[in-house]
Amino acid sequence: MRNKACVLNFEKDSVWVTPILSDTCINCNQPACEKRGKPFPAINPKAFELKCGDVVQLGVSAKAQFAQVFLALIIPILAAIGGYFLAEPVAQLFGKMVTEGMRAVGVLLCLGITTTIITIITRSKLILSKPVIINVLTNN
Repeated sequence: MRNKACVLNFEKDSVWVTPILSDTCINCNQPACEKRGKPFPAINPKAFELKCGDVVQLGVSAKAQFAQVFLALIIPILAAIGGYFLAEPVAQLFGKMVTEGMRAVGVLLCLGITTTIITIITRSKLILSKPVIINVLTNN
């Protein structure tokens, strides 16, 4: 995530900002080199006094970080564990004796399904949380 943005305008619950992209000139501190990205909404929980043109630092809320960890790590791990134990009832359903190979297939299948679902959810246009303004770098 880009951590510097310029304030564009204000709405009822959010502040519209545009990211400042300066990756191309790492050793250069001249503002003329910086480019602007696509505008997006952010929230101002600390109620900073902002004006259009202010440069702010963005971050992510702790709740959004927890949701990211939960979606990216905990759910797939639980699905893999579930696939291990689900292999036995599925094997019995087909009248087979469960083997380690079947358990491995159960783990991989459940892991693959949950990973695919999570990827589809996170790559959609759905915005689960807005970035948070954590500091004002320059006031105009």
